[in-house]
Amino acid sequence: MRSALKKAYNPFFLIPAAAIYLIFFVLPVLMGFILAFTDWNSYTTELHFVGLHNFVEAFNHRVIKVAIRNTLIFAIISTLGKNIIGLMLAIFFNEKFRLRNYARTIFYVPSILSSVAIGLMFTSILHPSGLLNTALKAIGLDFLAHDWLVEPGMGIISVAFVEIWQWAGYHMTIFLAGLQAISSDYYEAARIDGAGWWTSLRRITIPLLMPAFSVNIVLSLIGGFKVFGPVYVLTGGGPGYSTQVVSTFVFKAFGEGNWALGNAANMILFIVIAIISMTVLRYLRKKEDEIT
Repeated sequence: MRSALKKAYNPFFLIPAAAIYLIFFVLPVLMGFILAFTDWNSYTTELHFVGLHNFVEAFNHRVIKVAIRNTLIFAIISTLGKNIIGLMLAIFFNEKFRLRNYARTIFYVPSILSSVAIGLMFTSILHPSGLLNTALKAIGLDFLAHDWLVEPGMGIISVAFVEIWQWAGYHMTIFLAGLQAISSDYYEAARIDGAGWWTSLRRITIPLLMPAFSVNIVLSLIGGFKVFGPVYVLTGGGPGYSTQVVSTFVFKAFGEGNWALGNAANMILFIVIAIISMTVLRYLRKKEDEIT
C-alpha cells in the first residue's frame, strides 16, 4: 500500500511548489536580512557594510517609540476583540435554528473582502460628520460622538475595532470547528450532575477549545503586529504620527529611499513576532497538555 502511494504521489511533484516558495519567500527574506547590514538607499550606487548601524538608527528614530506603542495597543485590542467576539458568535451559531448557515456566512464574508475596500467604507462611517456620529446624535447620545480617526489615542483604537469587525467571523469558524468536535456526551453528563450553562462553558467548552484558542490567538497576534492595510487606508499613520505602526514606519522608510533602514525595522518586527508568537504558543500548548 505504501509503495503504491509512493508511485501515485512522486516526491518530484513538490519541486515546483518548493521552488516558488524558495524564490518568492525564502530568498527575499534572506536578501532583506543581508541588506539590513548595509547602507543601501536610493542615493548610493555602491553597497557598504555598516554593521548594526541601521538597527541602532531604527531604535533611536523619533517615530519608532510611537509606532511600537501603537502596534502593541493594536495587537492587544484586536486579539482580545476577535477572539472574544468570535467565541461568542461561535457559541451562538453552534445552536440549531433556522437560517443558521446563512447567518454564519454573513459574519464570515468581511474576512474575504479587501482591506482597502473596508477601510474606505469605514473612513466615511467614522468621519466626524459620518454615519456613526450622525446616528449617535440622532438618538440623543451626542456625548459619545468623537473624531474617531483624529483624536489622540482614539485613532489606533478605532482602527483596531475595524480590524475586529473584519476578522471576528473568520475566528468564529475556527471556534465552530472546535465546538463541533466536542462530544455531546460531556454536556449530557454535566446536565445529569446539575451543571448549568455557565458551569458547562467554564468546565467543558473552554478547556476543550484550547486547541482552537491556540490557533486563533497566535494568528491574531501575528496579524496584529504586522498590521498595515487598515492603518494606511484609514489614517495613513496620522494625524502626524499618532497612528503610526511599525509596518507603516517601514513603508515610509522605503518611500523615502532609506531601504536598508526599512529592512532593519522589518527584521526587528519579524524577530519580535517570532519570539512573542513562539512564547504564547508554547504557553498555550502547555495548557492543552494539562487538560489532556
